[in-house]
Amino acid sequence: MMKRAVKIAMILAGLTLAYSVYAQEDAAENSFKDVVLKMNLTEVDSIRTVTVTATTMDNGKEIPVAGETVSVFVPRMFSNLPIGEITLDDTGSGTLEFPSDLPGGKEGNLTIVAAFIDNATYGNAEKREEIHWGVPTDYLPESHRALWTQRAPGWMIYTLSVLLAGVWGHYFFAIISLIRIRIDAKRKAKAEYRL
Repeated sequence: MMKRAVKIAMILAGLTLAYSVYAQEDAAENSFKDVVLKMNLTEVDSIRTVTVTATTMDNGKEIPVAGETVSVFVPRMFSNLPIGEITLDDTGSGTLEFPSDLPGGKEGNLTIVAAFIDNATYGNAEKREEIHWGVPTDYLPESHRALWTQRAPGWMIYTLSVLLAGVWGHYFFAIISLIRIRIDAKRKAKAEYRL
């Protein structure tokens, strides 16, 4: 009887905990205001400029977001490369000069992201655009061997070949030994039956 009461109490405590976590997550999701981010990428006299405008809706009216910080970055393989931060003015816009020496893949394309990151009022919101502002990175010579290229380094090929030859050599030795044992057993059996 006591065990059953303990089990019921544990189940009720688990359900209460799960409900409180769900309620907190639901309240956190619904507490952020909606925001619209617009990003304009311009290049004038080889100066690249990122202009970000943020607005929110209040009673059906579009209101500029002022005084907030928008992060500008370029996604890379393992993390984001930060370019800078823009503080929005009273009109809800701000600008940032974009560097001209970033590598941008084979064709030179970059994905530029302007985002509110963990903002207390607007949460996480982002705007992405792809543009040809990067330096093409197809500069590796064909004979180059490295771990990150299509052709593996010579030391790695040699080491792997020696290891695989050793493993397969042991397999063949075991198979040949089993065959020789069987042949010797047949010869021994024939010799015993003749006597």
